[in-house]
Amino acid sequence: MKLKYIWIISALILGYGLLPVTLPDYSNNFDNPNTLLVGRQECGCPCAEGFIKKGHLKFTENIKKQFPTLSENDKEITLVNFSPYNNINNRNFDFANSNTFKVIGQVIGVDTILCDPSNCEVVPKFWVSSWKLTSYYPRFWKFNPPISLTYVCLWIIGLPILIINTFNSWKKKVKKDNNEI
Repeated sequence: MKLKYIWIISALILGYGLLPVTLPDYSNNFDNPNTLLVGRQECGCPCAEGFIKKGHLKFTENIKKQFPTLSENDKEITLVNFSPYNNINNRNFDFANSNTFKVIGQVIGVDTILCDPSNCEVVPKFWVSSWKLTSYYPRFWKFNPPISLTYVCLWIIGLPILIINTFNSWKKKVKKDNNEI
């Protein structure tokens, strides 16, 4: 009887790891200004951290006057108040780099990427008020290493044992029901 509860707990743990980190937003509505689909930019040189895949920016009049070279069709962007890109380390690097995000917010200024005596390269600085993943990303990818190892062992060892025990229990029940007839 106690073994039954261990299997139930194991199944719940396995199920929890398969839940998404957040519910993905599969909508493709990026017509509203400052509603963007962004991904992490990959480059080794000084560059903006985000790349706009869909959507367009809307600048305030003040920003347009201060920075006339900025375009509302810019594809590079620096994101502020965006937790997946803040303090990137080994644990969240894959999460930030392998996903795309739907972000909503507003342009609050510019970020200087590269400056030399002749010119400065600037990109819009975007304050993120809300964000969502646009794809499924399971929770177990965000577990720390000891818990990840335990989780993988539970899949490798526990799941086959659970399946075999379930099959044997079902077989015994069918045999018992056949003997009663």
